[in-house]
Amino acid sequence: MPQFPAHEAPAQSASALPIALRGKLIGREKSLAAVYSQLKMNHPVLIYGAAGIGKTALAGTLASAYTELPGGVLWLPVDHAPLAELIARVGRAYDDMDIAGSDTPLGKVGAVASLLTSHKPLIVLDGRHDAEATAEFIRRCADGLPALIVSKDPLDGPWTPHELTPLEEEPAITLLRTLAGLEGTPDVDADLDELASILGYTPLALVIAAGTMRMAKQSPADYLSAFEQIPSSAGATPQLLALTVGFRSLNSALQGLMLMMGAVFTGQGSPELLSMVSGAPADTIQQVMTMLDSSYFVEQFERYDTPYYRLHDVTHTFAQTWLRGSGRLESLQTKVRDTLVTYVKQYAGDDERLAAEMENILAAARWSAETGDRDTVNQLIVGLMQAGDFINERGYVYELLQLRQLAASFTTPFPAYPPPPPVPPQEVMTPAARSLWDAPTPGVAVAAVLPDEDEDEEAEVYDEEAALAEFLDEEDEAAFDEDEYEDEEDEDELPDEVLEDEVLPGEMSEVARLQAALRQARQQNDMPRQIELLTQIGKLHTDQRQNNEAIPVYTDLLSSYETMDDEEGMLRALDTLSTLMVKTDNSSAAVMHAARGINLAEGLHDDDTRMHLLVTLGDARQQLGDSGEAVRAYGQALEIARNADDSQNEALILYKLGLAQLDNSDPDGAAQTWEQALKLFRAQGKRDYEGRALGGLGTAYAELGRWTEALNFHTSALHIAREVKDREEEALQLGNLGHAAVEANQLGQAVLRFRQALHLAYQANNRDNIVSSIVDLVRLLVESRRHLAVADVLITEAITLEPNDRDVIRLKDRVTAEKALAQADGVDFIEVRGTPQDYAANAYAQLEG
Repeated sequence: MPQFPAHEAPAQSASALPIALRGKLIGREKSLAAVYSQLKMNHPVLIYGAAGIGKTALAGTLASAYTELPGGVLWLPVDHAPLAELIARVGRAYDDMDIAGSDTPLGKVGAVASLLTSHKPLIVLDGRHDAEATAEFIRRCADGLPALIVSKDPLDGPWTPHELTPLEEEPAITLLRTLAGLEGTPDVDADLDELASILGYTPLALVIAAGTMRMAKQSPADYLSAFEQIPSSAGATPQLLALTVGFRSLNSALQGLMLMMGAVFTGQGSPELLSMVSGAPADTIQQVMTMLDSSYFVEQFERYDTPYYRLHDVTHTFAQTWLRGSGRLESLQTKVRDTLVTYVKQYAGDDERLAAEMENILAAARWSAETGDRDTVNQLIVGLMQAGDFINERGYVYELLQLRQLAASFTTPFPAYPPPPPVPPQEVMTPAARSLWDAPTPGVAVAAVLPDEDEDEEAEVYDEEAALAEFLDEEDEAAFDEDEYEDEEDEDELPDEVLEDEVLPGEMSEVARLQAALRQARQQNDMPRQIELLTQIGKLHTDQRQNNEAIPVYTDLLSSYETMDDEEGMLRALDTLSTLMVKTDNSSAAVMHAARGINLAEGLHDDDTRMHLLVTLGDARQQLGDSGEAVRAYGQALEIARNADDSQNEALILYKLGLAQLDNSDPDGAAQTWEQALKLFRAQGKRDYEGRALGGLGTAYAELGRWTEALNFHTSALHIAREVKDREEEALQLGNLGHAAVEANQLGQAVLRFRQALHLAYQANNRDNIVSSIVDLVRLLVESRRHLAVADVLITEAITLEPNDRDVIRLKDRVTAEKALAQADGVDFIEVRGTPQDYAANAYAQLEG
């Protein structure tokens, strides 16, 4: 055997199958029994039915049982594979180079039949079939062997057909409930029943809906209401409905990766390939893809002991529809094609990596041939020929011959009609949803953009029906309504600080004027003018802290700089975009933008921007909870600041580094870092940051169990926070003092500090802080029987604010029980005077005095 088996090699365990198994199959018991009854008699079976009906899942469940048998499962995905290709792949699967290395595979039919008969695998041919070739293969090479032919369409051949239809009602509800992780209640099941009916009891649609609910933490009722946010569509398939709702619920990074895979010719790829296409690190790709897999938008399996990702054919079509509607599919596929040429050159010495992407390499060559690009096909041939003995030793002779035929036989197409002009992308989706190609990840969720009110009525409007029609059932292409998507984020859900930033009428007029000028510049194809206007519009938004509005503007700006091949402009746009992503909690997108910018800054020798991007990368990693990577990013930024003798940035980076070190379970390192930051802040006269560094030191020493020092540092930080009138920092330090006092067994001081923190929470009208401060207080007061009446008043207030919080409910139950026992024992409770607000304000008055 070779150093590594081909990825077509027979699977000897369920985990080795080239598909994602989603747990126990639900609602297909009769089909399982019917198909298995044929397989056990070594009869081939055709499983057919509509796309997304669960054919591969049924085949996978049966195949997982056969992996335990000596012959295993020979699972070959097909895409109109001719007989010669099937023969060559069988030879490669069993490392038979006499077959796989033959330049005339059709002469090896007898050898393949003998090979399969001796190994006796379950054969699975799954995908789009060359019906004649598949039937010939079963007749001549797999006679007397169990085989599954999985097809959307019914096929004539030497097999027993078995059609899959939608699930019954109860199994459909069970599937939704199970995959969404919901508890069965009458209300939930009623909503699930309605949802299953809307989705036509189609397994793929149900699975995607369940994944969406689980990822977005939606109830079935919330999910049902999401249908009101998409255009009505009498001709839409259940899969389209589920994908549309699900896609809009994804964050920008997840949307971007789905669109990227839509442009990959086969809809599948390894982390290495996807990393090269996107410019994002492979480990980041894996993190985001794992999230997509867990919500069932992507299938993840293993190829050569590393993750490999694939879109379902339906999802791949959906993603391509979005890209085609924006007029960018062809250009993005060109990028994928060019990346594959680079991939072949880069991995010329790595047989596993080349073999992993052979399907994409062949698909890129076919696409190039169809577009008249002879040069790319030849580059791929040369790259593979220069990859040592890869072709002969790994059995890819047939594939090389196919590439040579493509290079020699195609003619350049001449269109009968000129191609239509591209649809303006902003009328299909926000620019941020397309920015995976301008930067590794888009910035905000995809939604249709409403036209400006002052836009020329004659301007071209994107036709949803045209963009989505290809996704409708071929026999029912009813038009979609032209209702446009509403913005996903309602105004009343925006942070208070954003709502408070009202834009003055003059500023609104300025934005409208600039947008009108931008439309004119686009019509004139005046790229420098577009860049100038986008820069001004973006600055107006950022000056008003309208970060969500600024993101698509800077994404378009990045695209414009790329068109101009202006690397310095690209770097500025990436720097701003990554910062905006952090501010809007689009952490994964921030990581991908920052990583790309860091690489670009290094090539341009721009250390200042590189330092800033490293800090932004650290901030994003902190938001994602990846403190170890944050420490690394901040450390690299710190080195740049020190080399430049930039003490201002050095101090700020030290402060952030300390936070990351503390979160990374390194309080000693954090304390040392904050000591350095404290000295710099004092020298610079930055009193506010001096107080924050002192507070950090208090937290670090608390982690080390050095409570006296922790109390001293927090007290100093509190005095500075009050001095600079930073109420948020003051509240934080009061809470820290309370917790430190508890650990130091200074319970009276702890109660006082928690009461003072509660007062500030009331002043800020911060419900979360009010409840958490009350909980801190009640946990102390409940230990004193005389204070139980006070504890009862406080916890009742918390219940009013958070009636469903489990911790609050449990604490309320405990106070009620303890109070009843104390009353029975005749305990003299401390008198309750006034409201919880009064109780907190009285304590805070001691600070004012």
